[in-house]
Amino acid sequence: MERKLEIPVHVSVRWRGHGQDAIGLHHCPALRIEDFAKTELLPVTGVARTLLDYASDAKPLRLERAIDQADRLDLLDLVAIDRITGEVRGHRGRARLLRAMTIYREKGFTRSGGEKRMLAALADVGVRRPLVNNFIEGYELDFFWEEERLVVELDSWEHHRSRRSFEEDRDRQEKLSMAGIETIRITGTRLKREPRKVAMRIAAHLERRIGARAA
Repeated sequence: MERKLEIPVHVSVRWRGHGQDAIGLHHCPALRIEDFAKTELLPVTGVARTLLDYASDAKPLRLERAIDQADRLDLLDLVAIDRITGEVRGHRGRARLLRAMTIYREKGFTRSGGEKRMLAALADVGVRRPLVNNFIEGYELDFFWEEERLVVELDSWEHHRSRRSFEEDRDRQEKLSMAGIETIRITGTRLKREPRKVAMRIAAHLERRIGARAA
């Protein structure tokens, strides 16, 4: 009985052809030397070209996971992505890849700018002003509502790109939790994109904390 490959194989070629059940063909007449790489002596397409071709058919979530995996392996090259998407304007995956890459192109997050944006958003929905950058339980906290024992911390990807900061943040959150303080993390990207929604979510958390303490 003939067995089919469980993992689909995709091949990029310069000429047109017909794919088979387990092999998908990508017609790429403009392949350049930058589009090639080698893995275990096998010729493969480079990461940027692979993501472009994968974007043609992949569901958005799968494409995002592929990009995230490339980023985790330190293989995501924004210059290469820009180069290839600029050259293949008629490619089916171009717009999808550009859309999925949006989050990697956010301007640098600054804590002072994030604080101003957060306070403005909270005021807009009627949430009372929290303590800002105060030391509580030995830690400097971004935003703290003392009565509800709720902390909101602003996060940025750059801040967490080290194992030390990752470990320290978990230790800090655990110690605050032991003191009865709940911590919520908001990314700078999310705050910038949907400030009102973030503020309303914080308002809901404050109401929940008040209810829990009353109970």
